[in-house]
Amino acid sequence: MQNFQFYLPTKVYFGQKVLENVGKETKILGKKALIVTGKSSARKTGLLQRVEKSLKRAEVETFIFEGVEANPSVETINKGTKLAKEKKCEVIVGLGGGSPLDAAKGIAILSANPGLLVDYFGRNRIKKNPLPVVAIPTTAGTGSEVTPYAVFTHRENRSIRKKIIADSSLFPKIVLADPELTLSLPASITADTGIDAFSHALESYLSNRSYPLSDTLASEAMKLLFNYLPKAMENPKEINIRSHVLYASLLAGMAIAQTGTILVHAMSYRLTTDLGLSHGKACALLLPSICEFSLKEGHPKLTLLGQCLGENMENMTTKKAAEKVLTTIKDFVHQLALLQDLKIEKIKEGTIEDFAQEIMQDKRKLANNPRQATLEDVIGMYKKALW
Repeated sequence: MQNFQFYLPTKVYFGQKVLENVGKETKILGKKALIVTGKSSARKTGLLQRVEKSLKRAEVETFIFEGVEANPSVETINKGTKLAKEKKCEVIVGLGGGSPLDAAKGIAILSANPGLLVDYFGRNRIKKNPLPVVAIPTTAGTGSEVTPYAVFTHRENRSIRKKIIADSSLFPKIVLADPELTLSLPASITADTGIDAFSHALESYLSNRSYPLSDTLASEAMKLLFNYLPKAMENPKEINIRSHVLYASLLAGMAIAQTGTILVHAMSYRLTTDLGLSHGKACALLLPSICEFSLKEGHPKLTLLGQCLGENMENMTTKKAAEKVLTTIKDFVHQLALLQDLKIEKIKEGTIEDFAQEIMQDKRKLANNPRQATLEDVIGMYKKALW
């Protein structure tokens, strides 16, 4: 039996009406809370007011930081930190999709640690425990509520880059995963965030750092998303379907918290910062080419992977099994209509080479990929996806 270490220091509430616990759980962590949320949706739907009311009922003094953009910038984190420090906040409540949750983590770091956010880019650089974070996801995708990761955009000279902070202290203390909060999501966002969760699960499953327990989480997440994500787009108000999708996203987040991701996520970042693609579309665009590269020479879990995707994998050669899985993944992405009408101007070869050179510096992601990739391999995968 394979040795492994599993770490998840987060108390998770899952199900309808669990949002009602936000006041009592936050009060345990601090008497002054900063709610970090997006630009307008939480206020328009009344969700922000519900959270604020619950906190006040629990006698938690509440302050609000709104306006977190997609792919939160370092500048946004600085503004939020300034408010948190001015009000002497003791706990941060992240309310929204992955961007507000990551912003909450960034503000929690700088509220308790000196220096700039850039000082903590990378792995295990946080010296003092960040302020505790209560995470309330309103999308089913990033899994940030159960991971030790946060992603930010940072301007370097004239370029914008996505930067990751990874540290075990970044796990939120409390998660309130209420599927009712996802009922208002339009089909486009449901698909965009859902494919991110699916990519998490698939990448964790194929990761060289995977192990039986992480595989259990990842495989169940894939099965659920493959079955329920298209249904959520067709029946957005069906709470049972939404529950399964949010649960799958939670499982996928737990899986990558243990294993990390592979080349799909690493290669997706420049497609967002340079081409303006959403994170989900970037992952969807890359999944087929990276899976083809990673699986075509076989993989110990190839048959089980096909079964997770609803395929009969009996009596197949490695080549046929890989082709079957790849076709199923392509069909799944097509079914979600993520790349429909997607217009990308042909990218210059030099730009693709620049993207690839950057990937070659990410030794951790390269080592985690099931098949080792050279610079030429990475260039080839980008070309296949983009040309």
